[in-house]
Amino acid sequence: MEKHYRLLYPARVSLITSRHDGKDNIMSASWVFPLSSDPPMFGIAIAPKRHSFSVIRDGKAFAINIPVPGMEEAIRTCGTGTGKDTDRFADAGLTREEGKKVPLIKECAASIECELVEQIKIGDHVIFVGKAINIVKRKESKGLYQSDKGFISV
Repeated sequence: MEKHYRLLYPARVSLITSRHDGKDNIMSASWVFPLSSDPPMFGIAIAPKRHSFSVIRDGKAFAINIPVPGMEEAIRTCGTGTGKDTDRFADAGLTREEGKKVPLIKECAASIECELVEQIKIGDHVIFVGKAINIVKRKESKGLYQSDKGFISV
């Protein structure tokens, strides 16, 4: 069956960071979206079978980190397998930057740290709704987008 959601590609790629019980995690995601400007709120859709799902649910926070061109391999690393038994920061060669509740990624153009305020089950995914509590803009950069042929920079 054709993956119907790919009709919306290219889709911006983000690196989602989270923390629970002192263990940090990163996952690649493209189902990330703004929900409100006042207050600033964002949503991320994650399948419950993913390791990041329980880390975000139990840690009650996440950060949306916006990668820049040149980070494609780190995105692939964080989007393959699971971070359950590994240090994704080390595996992907990324630098931790402490946020208010979760780690941020120093190499990214920007990070939006969110406190979890709601969970909405939608089909085979859950939308985690987060209120922005910390926004860090590091530099101007083109974005990375996932397409059916890999990554493109716009």
